[in-house]
Amino acid sequence: MKVPSLHGRCFEALYAERALREAVIAVTAASRDSALAVLQTLGAALPVLDPAIDAVLVYVPDGEELRCAFAGGGRAEYFRDARLRLDGNSLPARAALAGQHVVLERGGAVIPTDRAAVAVPMYVGNLLCAVTYAASAGSAIRARGSVIGAAAHAAVPYVLARDREADRASATYDALTGLYTARAFRDTLHQELRAASLGRSITLALWFIDTDGFKGVNDARGHAAGDRVLQQLGSILREHLRPSVDLAARNGGDEFCAVLRSEHKSGAIARAQTFCDAVRACDFGVGLPVTASVGVAAFPYDAAAASELFEAADAAMYHSKRSGRDRVAFPDGRGSFTVHR
Repeated sequence: MKVPSLHGRCFEALYAERALREAVIAVTAASRDSALAVLQTLGAALPVLDPAIDAVLVYVPDGEELRCAFAGGGRAEYFRDARLRLDGNSLPARAALAGQHVVLERGGAVIPTDRAAVAVPMYVGNLLCAVTYAASAGSAIRARGSVIGAAAHAAVPYVLARDREADRASATYDALTGLYTARAFRDTLHQELRAASLGRSITLALWFIDTDGFKGVNDARGHAAGDRVLQQLGSILREHLRPSVDLAARNGGDEFCAVLRSEHKSGAIARAQTFCDAVRACDFGVGLPVTASVGVAAFPYDAAAASELFEAADAAMYHSKRSGRDRVAFPDGRGSFTVHR
């Protein structure tokens, strides 16, 4: 048997060290993009560290199970989103339970064709954030130390990216209705109308919605009932918007907004009336009438900037309320407002 020379072993060690360092740098950089990007980068790095690896699965804790959040390699694709019991005999479950890496010896392979595998729990402090499973259908995994090191180092970037995404989501979406927050909605509208200042042709309309009778619901039925009304009102609003085209938000309290992209003023007014009618017809289960007063303004007809568009739609909404509530109003182009019907 040929014994590698000391020079050859040193070269291999230096190569492995450099490859691991590059993998750690790449995974850390990926955390600026997303948690999934971290897992994808790790999945691409492990076969570089050891060419025998032809399947990488990363599982995340989900209650009493581990859910596959990433699958890399042709043999692994079938296992994307698959689940393993945490108290089972699979290698990832055993690694999670033991709190240390586990190698394939006496069963526990995730993919039936695996001949060699290692499962590495990824911890940040005492928190198990994921388990990486690297496998080979052919030869043994020789660079096991590098694989374990890369997976362990990926834990912190993964958690940082995941937490950053959660922070962005909480800042973007209203917790009660799932609609955009007022700030995220306004930022989006400002960005779209900024493009108009650069010469892009843009047509859109804004609905400003106030819930009639909401204070009465809160006073008579309590805040839990009021929350259910707002959630249902948000659902009705979604139903009257075009998915992936229009955008809805909870403006705060019992007020809502919606942007109707590529919609002219007349169409936006007619659609607002249909929404208003649907709210009136809905049984909110509180035994009290709930309706909506809607103000409609359109760009570029009623405003030249986002702030002006908000002011115009807001003023139109207040005209709806002053005119008796449960109706739609809009700027008439002569410095006043008109009720649709």
